[in-house]
Amino acid sequence: MSRALGLLRRRSFATAAKSQTKITTLPSGLRVATTPAQSHFCAVGVYVNAGPAFEPEADAGGSHFVSSLAFKSTTTSSASETMHSMAQLGGNLFCTPARESIVYQGSVLRHEVPLALKLLSDVTLSPGLTDEELDLARESIIMENEEFFNRPDAITGEALHAIAFQRKGLGNSLLCDPDQARRLDNNAVRNYFARYLHPSRMVVAGSGIPHQELVELATEHFAPRQKLRPVPLSDVPKSLYVGGSAQLVIPKPPPTHLNPEPPLTHVQIAFPVPSFTDPDMFPLSMLQVLMGGGGAFSAGGPGKGMYSRLYTNVLNRYRWMESCHAFLHSYAMGPSLFGLSASCTPTFNRHVVNVLVGEMVHMASNLSDEEFSRAKNQLKSSLLMSLESQVVSVEDLGRQVLAQGFRMEPAELLSRIEAITKDDIARVARSVVTQKPTMVAVGEELDGLAHIEDTLRAFRGARV
Repeated sequence: MSRALGLLRRRSFATAAKSQTKITTLPSGLRVATTPAQSHFCAVGVYVNAGPAFEPEADAGGSHFVSSLAFKSTTTSSASETMHSMAQLGGNLFCTPARESIVYQGSVLRHEVPLALKLLSDVTLSPGLTDEELDLARESIIMENEEFFNRPDAITGEALHAIAFQRKGLGNSLLCDPDQARRLDNNAVRNYFARYLHPSRMVVAGSGIPHQELVELATEHFAPRQKLRPVPLSDVPKSLYVGGSAQLVIPKPPPTHLNPEPPLTHVQIAFPVPSFTDPDMFPLSMLQVLMGGGGAFSAGGPGKGMYSRLYTNVLNRYRWMESCHAFLHSYAMGPSLFGLSASCTPTFNRHVVNVLVGEMVHMASNLSDEEFSRAKNQLKSSLLMSLESQVVSVEDLGRQVLAQGFRMEPAELLSRIEAITKDDIARVARSVVTQKPTMVAVGEELDGLAHIEDTLRAFRGARV
C-alpha cells in the first residue's frame, strides 16, 4: 500500500511540475483558460461571476433560479432536445451554484468537445426561459426551502453567514426566499440571466484540450447575444464582516411523529480570516487539517482523522459529542471564515461552547513535530489526490482565473505548503481568536448554551 502511494505521489508531483496554464482574453471580456492532460476524456466548464454575493436586494435569489433552470430549453432547442444533447454527451454535465460563482461543467470524450461547448453556450447565453419552465422553477424553489428547513445542520451554515455578514454580500442566502421567489416575475428572471450571465463575467476552462482549439470554439459560441448591458464587476455589494450570535429554535415534531433519532443541538463558531488570495490561506488550510474532526461513529476509521486534534481532544473524550469538525470557508470578495462546527444532545448544551472555544484558543499550544508533519503531508496528499480528477482540476483552474485572473500551478501550491513553519501555524492560530466571533445555534432545545463573548473572555483571561 505504501509503495503504491509513493508511486502515485511521485507521478502526481511530476504532473504538477509539467502543468502549464494558458489564458486568453477575448474582445468580449471572456477569458479562456486551459491546462494539459493525458486522457481520452476532456473536462470543460463555464464559470460565471454571479451568485448571492453579487446580488443587491432587488436581485436576491436570482442565482437560485439560474441553477433551477439549468439545461432546460434554449432559443434554438426544446427542453427535450437539450436533454437529448446531454445524453449524447453521456449526461455528465451539471450546474452548481455557490456564493461567489455559478459553475457549469462536466467531462466528455475528446471528439465531443465542440458539441459540449455549443450546449454550454446555449444554456448560459440563450436559455429559452418559457413561462412554464419559470413557473415550475418557482414551485421547485419553494419546495426546496421547505426541505431545507427540515435539516438543522444545513440551516446552521446559512445562518452563520447571515449573522457574520449581516445578510449582505456573502451573507446572502444560497436559497431564494419563497416570498422573493413569488416577487421575482418571469421578466425579472430573464433580465437576471441577461445581465449576469454575460461573456464579460465568464471564464471558459478546459483540461486536455489544445488551447487554440478552445479559444476558437469559445470565439464561435460565446459571442454576446443580449442587448442589455451586463452588471459591472465593480458594482458588487460590500461583504463587511460584523459578527454576532443567534439562536434558532426549531419547533418540536407532533407526538405522532415517530423519530428514533434524538434531537440535537447544532453549533457553529467562526472568526474572520483573510481572503483566499492572501498568503496566510496556506497555513490556515493546514490548521484546518490539523484540527480535523468528523462524526462520533466515523471519525476513528482508517484515514478519517483519528489523530487530528478534534478527534483526540473532543470526540474521543466526550461521549456526548455527536460530531465536531473544523471548517474554512474561503472567499475572494470578502473575509473568509474559519471555525468549528459541532452537534450534541441538548442535555450537554452547557458544555459544548466551552469545549469548542477551549480548542480554538489553544490551537497554537503544544504543536509537536509529528502532528505538524502529519498535517502538512495530509494537506499535500489531499491536493494531489483531488487534482487526479480532470473535473476537479478544471474547476480549480476556472475558479482561480475567475477570482484572481491567473492560476497558481500545483507545483507552486506544493511549494507554498512545504514552506509553512510551526511558527506560521502558531501565528495564524493566535490571530484567529483575537477577532470578533460569530456563533449560531440551531435545535429544539437551546437552554443552557454559554454566551460566546463571555466564554472567550474567560479563556483569554486564563491565558494571561
